[in-house]
Amino acid sequence: MGFELGFAIKKLRTEKKMSQATLAEKVGVSTPNISRYESGKQYPEFEKIKDIADALDVKISDLFLVAEGVNVKSGPDLYRVPLISWVQAGNLKEVFINNDLDNIEHIETTYRARKYTYALRVVGDSMEAKFPEGSIIIVEPEEQPINKSFVIVRQDGNKATFKQLIDDGSSQYLKPLNERYPIIPLSPDSEFCGVVKRMEMDV
Repeated sequence: MGFELGFAIKKLRTEKKMSQATLAEKVGVSTPNISRYESGKQYPEFEKIKDIADALDVKISDLFLVAEGVNVKSGPDLYRVPLISWVQAGNLKEVFINNDLDNIEHIETTYRARKYTYALRVVGDSMEAKFPEGSIIIVEPEEQPINKSFVIVRQDGNKATFKQLIDDGSSQYLKPLNERYPIIPLSPDSEFCGVVKRMEMDV
């Protein structure tokens, strides 16, 4: 997402005829920082994404829509998906078959949702800075994970966890993006609960 977000920042900045230096001053960073954001070499911190959106006079959600190549003025199609808990994510069959989804909070997304697509709110900082705490991820349980997929996995209990899948051919691991957390071996009884397809940001 770093390159795509950088493209969106540059696109909106140039449309407003704003220089990198002006944007940097509004955001409170150096001009080289803006250059690295736009080139995709550096991913802005969560707080800075909000500052950038404010400086460009757009919503955070619009900034991400531009990053995805969506023309925000055209009104993209929206899909409603249930925003479930991490325990529910570890027990998807119970959620979708036995539970009344009308009583579960839903969110809107431009991701073309399938029958069992769901959303989760990120808890903790193990996947920062790409997935900040409080952001919402869209999860597709009908997609098979591959090496380096961002996955939702249940192991060691009912609660699901969010990590990057690392498959070296002989073993599989769950890797947090935050280097302060250890890489975890994928246990034999683990169950994949979906592949993360998109991140949404509250505005």
